Amino acid sequence: MLAGLLIRHLGHGVAALNHAATPKGWRGVFRADLSKAGLAVPLRVGAAVALVFVVGGLAGLHDVAGFAALGALVSAFCRPDPYPVRAGRMAVLGVGITAAIGIGSVLGATNSGAVVTTAAISVLAGAAAYLMWALHIVGPGAVVFVFGAAGAQAFAHDSADVVRAMAATAGGALLGAVAALAPWLLQKLLRSRHDPSDSGVARRESLWDTLARAPHATLVTRSVRISVAGAVAAAIAMSFGLIHPMWATMGAVAAMQGVGYHVTVHRGVQRLLGNVGGAVLAAGLLALPLGYWGAVAAIIVLQTIAEIAATVNYALTSLVVTPMALLLTGLGAGLPPHAALDRVLDTAVGIVVGIVVAAITISGADVEHLRRGAAA
Repeated sequence: MLAGLLIRHLGHGVAALNHAATPKGWRGVFRADLSKAGLAVPLRVGAAVALVFVVGGLAGLHDVAGFAALGALVSAFCRPDPYPVRAGRMAVLGVGITAAIGIGSVLGATNSGAVVTTAAISVLAGAAAYLMWALHIVGPGAVVFVFGAAGAQAFAHDSADVVRAMAATAGGALLGAVAALAPWLLQKLLRSRHDPSDSGVARRESLWDTLARAPHATLVTRSVRISVAGAVAAAIAMSFGLIHPMWATMGAVAAMQGVGYHVTVHRGVQRLLGNVGGAVLAAGLLALPLGYWGAVAAIIVLQTIAEIAATVNYALTSLVVTPMALLLTGLGAGLPPHAALDRVLDTAVGIVVGIVVAAITISGADVEHLRRGAAA
C-alpha cells in the first residue's frame, strides 16, 4: 500500500514537472496589471534607502551602508496592512533582518566552511519563510534575509565587523519602519495636539494571536522544503564551479516562497526572465566607474522602480532588482561585469531546483488545482 501511495505521488510530481514545461504552466507570466501600480509606498522606500546611503556616505561608512539599506527595506513589507497592525510586524521584521545579518556575519568572522555556511543560511531561509507565512507578512519575502546573510558572510572578518554590520542594519530598519509608518505617525501626532484624550488606538489582533492561529504543521513542512531546496541548489552550484552558490539558494527561495505550485512556476519563470534582462543592465552598470555616489544613485532609482513594479509583474521587478542587487553587493569591494552572467547561471540553478523540489513534494490541493487548470 505504501509503495502504491509513493508511486502515485511520484506520478503527481512528474505531471507537475510536465505542467511547468507547457504553455498553460506559463499562463499569466507576462500579465501586467498597471492599475495596481502606486507611488506613495515606493517613494517612501526610496527615501528611506536614500537617507541611509547619504548618512553612510557622509560618515565615511561606505562598507556598511549597504546593510543599513537592507534594514531600511523593511519599509517595502506589509503594504496592505492597517498601520496599527503594520507597526508590530515592522518590529518583527527589524529584529529578523538584523538577526539574519548577524548570523551571516558570524559565519564570515568564524571563517565557516562552505558546508556549514550553506546549511546555516538554508535553515535561515526556511525559518524566515515560516515567519512570513505565520504572521501573514506580505512583501519581498524570505529572499531578503538570505541576501543579507550571504552578503554579511562575505563581508565580516572579525567580531568588530559583526557588530558594525548588525548596528548598521538595526539603524536602517528603524528608519525603514518610521518611513513605512510615517502617515500614521503624523496623523497620531496631529490628533494628539487637537485632542490629547484621543489615543487613536484601534482594536487589533496581537502578533501572538496571529501566531497561535497559524497552521504550524503545514508551515513547518513548507519551510523545510525551502531549506532543502536552498541547500541542494547551493550544492549543485558549487559542483558546477559557480562562485556564488548563495545566489542559487536565493533563486530557489524566491521561487518557492509563494503559496502553491503554480505560483512557484510563475515566480521561477518570471525571476529567470527578469534576471536575464537585468544581467544585461547590470553588466553595463558594473563596467562604468560609478564610484560610491554613482552606485548609490543607481541603486535608489532601481529600488524605487522595483517597488512600483512589484504589484504589476514580478518579471519586471526582477529586471531592476538584478542590477540593484549586484550594485549593492559590489558597493564595498566591487564586482566585475561578468558577475552578471554568474548571477543568471546561479539563479537558473536555484529556480530549476526550486521547481523540481516543489513538484516532488506537491500537495493534494495543488494537484487538484493543476487538474482543473488542465481541464479549463
